Amino acid sequence: MNNLRQITTIRAAAVISSTILGVLTLSFPRFMAEAAGSGAPLVMFVGICIALINYWIVAKLCQRFPNETFFFFSSRLVGRPVSTLFSVMLLLFFSFFTAITSRQFGEVTSMVLFESTPIEAIVIIMLVLTMLSTRRNIVKFSYVHFFYLPFTIGSIFAFVYITKGEVDLLNLQPILTTPSLPFWKGTITASTMFQGSFIITLLVPFMKNPKKALRAGSAAIVLIGAIYILILVATVGTFGAEETKLLLLPTLEIARTAAVGQGVFERLDALFLIIWVISVYTTIYSSYYLASYFLQNLFSFLDNRLTSTMLLPYIFGVAMIPDDTFQVFYTSNLINIAGIFLLTGYPLLLWLVSLIRRCKGEAAS
Repeated sequence: MNNLRQITTIRAAAVISSTILGVLTLSFPRFMAEAAGSGAPLVMFVGICIALINYWIVAKLCQRFPNETFFFFSSRLVGRPVSTLFSVMLLLFFSFFTAITSRQFGEVTSMVLFESTPIEAIVIIMLVLTMLSTRRNIVKFSYVHFFYLPFTIGSIFAFVYITKGEVDLLNLQPILTTPSLPFWKGTITASTMFQGSFIITLLVPFMKNPKKALRAGSAAIVLIGAIYILILVATVGTFGAEETKLLLLPTLEIARTAAVGQGVFERLDALFLIIWVISVYTTIYSSYYLASYFLQNLFSFLDNRLTSTMLLPYIFGVAMIPDDTFQVFYTSNLINIAGIFLLTGYPLLLWLVSLIRRCKGEAAS
């Protein structure tokens, strides 16, 4: 097993970070502003806390079985029929998530970059690229994420720093707001942006130190959460809450206002879009890998090369179902809600069963 344990804690944190940072980076300030106006950063903060609790459940469960895959120990805890049922649900969830995320990517790029290019062409190119990447093993998978993360994180921090001069602190007041139904709905929406942390279920059996899985994921969630809060401060602080609600892609608009050297370099949105494309790719890469993993285990295939190819036409077909952008966002919300019950509820069930039955795997060697 020692030969398989090649993923360090830092690399695991990088995988989780780049998986979380995805397609909603351009549009989420609008959702947060609709939930609480100038209190949007507070909504995100509460959402981060919820995400940390959800991740704690998943990480603690995986740490109890450091030498076993998620599919194997779930079968041992609740039986093969029940675990198979939930595995099918997880397969469908990550397939749908991959499809809708790639469709959102297609909608935005066709709107902003390639106006004359059919959405189908954009989506299939991204999916084929992801499918080919998914054929790698889990260690190479982690290296891909580790390679791209510094570019995305560093660039976003740079953009936020550049736009700080446009922020009017009056637009961020009052920061505190009375919790209402829209506020709590916003916190749930914010927490769903961190559902990619479920990727830890694939990483733990290959980590050099599985006991640090909780630390790796928590650091990733806090890091990406801090980036989201900074983006909210920059966006709402520049445009105000009411105008942010009217913008389809607020983060892209704030990138368009960025300028370096007193206007020598302006309209940096093109560069920001390149970084966004990379972050979307890593998110789709992880969700595609998870879908391929569950399909591989359900049918006992030797590796995920065949399953990744089998999933391609299905995922592409699902991605093309919504008729327009509004249906895409509506479908995305439904999938995120389903993810709350599936990605938190099922691990919670398994964790409770493992505690009640006092079932635990062997310590990592």
